[in-house]
Amino acid sequence: MSYYINPKNLSSAFTVPCQLADEHLKLCSHLQLKVILHIFRNMALGISADAIAEALSANKCEVEDALMYWVGVGILTSDTEKPAVNTPDTPKISVALSEKPSRSDVIRRGSEDKQVMFLLREAQVKFGRNLKSNESSCLLWIYDDLGLDVSVILMLIQFAVTEGRANISFIEKTAVEWSNKGVATLIDAENEIAENARRKTAWSMVMSVFGLEKRLPSSKELEFSDRWVNEWKFSRPLLKAAYDACIDSKTKLSMPYVNKILESWYKKGVKTLEDIEKAETKPKKTSKPTGATYDIDLFEKMINSND
Repeated sequence: MSYYINPKNLSSAFTVPCQLADEHLKLCSHLQLKVILHIFRNMALGISADAIAEALSANKCEVEDALMYWVGVGILTSDTEKPAVNTPDTPKISVALSEKPSRSDVIRRGSEDKQVMFLLREAQVKFGRNLKSNESSCLLWIYDDLGLDVSVILMLIQFAVTEGRANISFIEKTAVEWSNKGVATLIDAENEIAENARRKTAWSMVMSVFGLEKRLPSSKELEFSDRWVNEWKFSRPLLKAAYDACIDSKTKLSMPYVNKILESWYKKGVKTLEDIEKAETKPKKTSKPTGATYDIDLFEKMINSND
């Protein structure tokens, strides 16, 4: 069945920002959507939480939370909104600090800035429990000191929950990384999360090919696997060939050594197992083996030639 817009209804319409539809339909709640549509439909009347709550038959506190959501993502502005910070020519490098806001600081900032209160309240919903003192302090620090937007922080918390890493240490570490990468909008955050998924998929492939026990990778292992699979586009057979060559030469797995082998193949344009033999300077005169065996001396020469 096909559906069409009834043109009669277009004689009376109001404007809605594309950003609302493009970025927030899948993120906002039903009430948040109702609130913002009511606001754009009645812009001439001003924005009043009491009036909106009455019109929508909704709880005033929930309406105020919805308003804070739209302030947080930049659709609305508020007189309590943080002033924009001028970005210096030299990028600011953020680091995690051991000293965080105190409990009294959290209470004070919550009374001063409704966005802080909204952040803490929504964070509790995402954690499914009351926040601990150190968690509230860290979230305030991320908001005030790192300067991440409320909507971005909430997406980060949701990401941590989805990953099964809903602890404040992971959230703080990731917030620092995002801040240093210039993550400022929901789109930036979504791109970071997509990139993380891509890197995790690459690591899963490497872990499977190398027969490794399922575990979290180190930052270097994640970097290597992302490069091999996503950047250099090596297939499972080529990864296995590089792994076999490493074991034959070193008798144990060495990720840097595997990286050297694959880097050499990448520079030589190796795409298939057959291309490895073509890359040899002196083809072996023995008959072609049935298994995937390779000249270890050749690997050493190939690797050293790129140093």
